Amino acid sequence: MSTAVAALGSRIRTNLYDHWYRRIAALLTALIVWQLTQVFDGYWWEETYDCVGWLLVSVVAVEWILSWKTLYRLLVQGALVLVVTGGTTGFKYIELHNGKSLSGIGAWLSDNATQLNPFIGISALVWGVTVVFSLWTTKRSRIVTFVSVSLLVLMICDSFTPIFLWDEAAWAIFAGLAWLVADHFHRFQREHPNSWSELLEYPLSFFMPMLTIVTGIMVLGVITPSIAPVIKDPYTIWVESRGGTVSGSFTDAKMPSTTGQTSSADTSSGYSRNDSVLGGGFKFDYSPVMYVSASQRSYWRGETRSLYTGDGWLPTKEDGSPSEVNGLQPKQRLPLQDERGSAKTVQVQQAYTMIREDVYPVLFAAAPIRQVNWVNDELNTVLPGELSWDTADWTLHWRGAAYPKTYSVVSELPVLNETALRQASAGWHEPSPQSGAHREYYELPDSVTPRVTQIAAEIVAGAPNDYEKAKRIETFLKERYAYTNEPDVSKRRSADFVDSFLFEVRQGYCDYFSTAMAVLGRSAGLPVRWVKGYAPGTLPEDQERMMREGGFNPALVNPTGSGTYTVRNADAHSWVEIYFDGFGWIPFEPTPGFRFPYTVEEAKDVSVPEIDLLDDEETAVAAEPRSFNPAARIALWSAIGLLALLSAVVVVRRRSLSNVVARIRHRAANPNERIIAETNRLIRYARRKGLRREDWETIREASERWGAERKYLRQDLQEVADRFERAKYGRADSQAADVDRFVTLVRSIRDRL
Repeated sequence: MSTAVAALGSRIRTNLYDHWYRRIAALLTALIVWQLTQVFDGYWWEETYDCVGWLLVSVVAVEWILSWKTLYRLLVQGALVLVVTGGTTGFKYIELHNGKSLSGIGAWLSDNATQLNPFIGISALVWGVTVVFSLWTTKRSRIVTFVSVSLLVLMICDSFTPIFLWDEAAWAIFAGLAWLVADHFHRFQREHPNSWSELLEYPLSFFMPMLTIVTGIMVLGVITPSIAPVIKDPYTIWVESRGGTVSGSFTDAKMPSTTGQTSSADTSSGYSRNDSVLGGGFKFDYSPVMYVSASQRSYWRGETRSLYTGDGWLPTKEDGSPSEVNGLQPKQRLPLQDERGSAKTVQVQQAYTMIREDVYPVLFAAAPIRQVNWVNDELNTVLPGELSWDTADWTLHWRGAAYPKTYSVVSELPVLNETALRQASAGWHEPSPQSGAHREYYELPDSVTPRVTQIAAEIVAGAPNDYEKAKRIETFLKERYAYTNEPDVSKRRSADFVDSFLFEVRQGYCDYFSTAMAVLGRSAGLPVRWVKGYAPGTLPEDQERMMREGGFNPALVNPTGSGTYTVRNADAHSWVEIYFDGFGWIPFEPTPGFRFPYTVEEAKDVSVPEIDLLDDEETAVAAEPRSFNPAARIALWSAIGLLALLSAVVVVRRRSLSNVVARIRHRAANPNERIIAETNRLIRYARRKGLRREDWETIREASERWGAERKYLRQDLQEVADRFERAKYGRADSQAADVDRFVTLVRSIRDRL
């Protein structure tokens, strides 16, 4: 028994010793392929990433565990493609009921195969790419080519898409460095087996310094991405030379803070906890926050603010406000403080799945919420006591220590009918709304300057109704100011946030635009409150269609926008609501590139009069930073496809291309001179590999000495010497075919050196 165990252990050690490099190559190939899949972030479902991740783990496991021939390992991996894909999709085998006819067998195959779509195609492609490159990268030049092309793809996508790929590029560099080190040791093992055996007697002292250096470089690159690099990428340099900025690039400089003030804004996008001081800039964070399965596209509302201070927003109510309702019951119809009898509404069913562990003070939902179905468990017959509903602010408060993982609500969104809204007045039937029960929605601080109220008066001058006033303000902000996540706040001089935005900074993101509309609206006599939450997010199928069809409008196929949305930190957003008698609070969206997803019954365009903004400079409105022009997307993917095609051509036809280059370089030389030149190049290359030719040695003497040191090259080196002497001293001219064979021979020697 002990003999059998010892023999088995010996076989395992021998297998690991003989095939260690193949295993390392498979692991590093899978690591780089995984980084490349991150360019599809936002386009692939989470299930797709799960499928691909487990598939790559399975492929590497087969390479590490099995020592079979390549063909057998590939067969096992192919079977695992089906197993992993089936496990991801929840595959359930459908039995064959009619096996006597071809149509019955075809239907059986189709029914089973359909369950694997579309994951099976993606899995097969990822597996194929991993296998091809792990088998192809047998030389140092191929390793460098594969890693370089991978880095190029990551850099292009990092520059031209809103996805941060800094970590992925760092991992690819780490894998490339580790691979080159492994390749060096593999060559050393093959060419100096005795020295390799001695080296393995002290592995820790030899390998640890190299591993420490490579790991240190990778860790430094991953944990310090915010340090501005000394050398910027060419795209960033080109854009900045034209006066622009590259949004989402780690080469961006940190935005300066407002003079005399410190912004409380987060350095990365997300749902803010403190709105008392607005301003500054942020980096887009595309990490997911929640999944929302909804019967209609909407904004997912969070909290309301009504007290503008000149710096930001403060809540006007304390906990336990008279408008709050506690002790909520499942599917209880939630009351609203204000009358909405004139508004048509549409019900929106929603189910939320939270991804992050953050605790928010509210439950997000389309507004207003009319009932809470369940929290954490749809079978629960009671709702948590930490939940309360504010009938005035339309806010579903959460005051628990642990945030719900899942919950479901039903909301009633207003149907937009602009004709009816133009016949309604903004506000309540009160003798003096500005000093009555709803005065908080009209109040402005002393910091608001006369030029702000003047510009508001000019915008709404001649407007026939309150709704027209609101639309003019909304349109004015959309058309006259630029969207950017990093506004140049160094231009700010005014003490008032809105005044500085309108007349000095003149660019910003949603908080700038929504707060400006609130202040301008109140200056024009409209009751306005500020709202924050999340924009709708993305539907995977919408993005897939847009990528596939370029310029495709998903609203033509899915007009309600029903589906499961991935909502990210980058989707955090703010907007305003204005109260109209009989209709309740109606949302308005003043931020360029955004549109509130109403169900529209009737609408028409609004024109804004020409207004002089006191030597206003022309300001182009930037497009929404989270979406792409279809033409730009087509151009981007075409460029990536062309790059991949050219890389494949170079890889497949590299020898032919090399021969063409050699012929161009030596077109004035005869074949004999080509052989002499190639021999001299081999001598120079051999010197770099430790094989020196002494000054007193002839080519033949050097080749014989080298052949004695490296017996596996003896015959080839002798042939090189023979052909060199015939070309150098012989009278007969060599033929083109002789030159090609000689070049092939020299390359073979170089590869083995």
